[in-house]
Amino acid sequence: MSDERWRPRWWLLGNFGVIVVVHLVASGGWTTTTTVMAPIALVVTLVMVFVRRLPWWLTGEAFKGGRFLRVAGIAGLLLLDVVIVAALVVHPPHGGDVANAGVGVAIFFGGTAVGVYSLLPKRPVTRRSALRRRYRIATALMWATVGLALGGEVAVIVTVGDWLPWVLPVPAAVAVLALAWWRSNLGTVARCFASDSWTPVAAAAFDVRPGEPVNGWAVLPGDVRIRFHLSAVPADIAAELAGRRRLWLAGWPSEYLVTGLPEGTSYAVGLIGVHRRGGKKTVTHESAASVSSRA
Repeated sequence: MSDERWRPRWWLLGNFGVIVVVHLVASGGWTTTTTVMAPIALVVTLVMVFVRRLPWWLTGEAFKGGRFLRVAGIAGLLLLDVVIVAALVVHPPHGGDVANAGVGVAIFFGGTAVGVYSLLPKRPVTRRSALRRRYRIATALMWATVGLALGGEVAVIVTVGDWLPWVLPVPAAVAVLALAWWRSNLGTVARCFASDSWTPVAAAAFDVRPGEPVNGWAVLPGDVRIRFHLSAVPADIAAELAGRRRLWLAGWPSEYLVTGLPEGTSYAVGLIGVHRRGGKKTVTHESAASVSSRA
């Protein structure tokens, strides 16, 4: 991660707040354990938020190791889950330990899911057909998770005679929120293409290569000059940008800088930053809609 584009990992601070709230609710308020552990956890979280160079497995950022390390990491995570399940089978919990065991399993399985997702190599999606397919998959997964969580809780109530307040609802709620966020991002881009509205804008960039990230300048409607960043530019968009110095914006104005060609089948989603005279020329996560409103 370059120093120029580095930003504090604010989402980790948000995670800390959520964990504290869940702990307080589960513990019935502030306890001695909270008094001891909360300051320590806050210090560790602040280090993870503001220290730039930390291991990927500590911050949850993209893994950049080789194939062997990826396979070894995934195998290690899965082996850990197998050991936990085997231990529960050999020594099944009883009474109040059932809920604690369920929470532990949910935490480890959730951590495994996040870890495996981080370790798997990810290829940027640039086909509009793949975008629509991913949107349908996200929708199906979100509602399937809701259905499975409700069905599992009903099954527990019928079998045990009482519901488990932390074993299923909390992990299910986290999963549903994550899927809803993913679906919302995909839906925003998909709606831009569904609008069938295209706006050509003048744009220029150096060293435009198909399949590679691109940084450049563009002039939005209303003579708003911006600096943009596109990741993994498809060949047709790269040719349009390099040859005609032009970008086609789908569904503009929108939350993102969604580019493509009216007759094409690929797309790219960009980040934009406003160029201010005398200021640092960087690309930020500023909403494209907020920039268009200044025109």
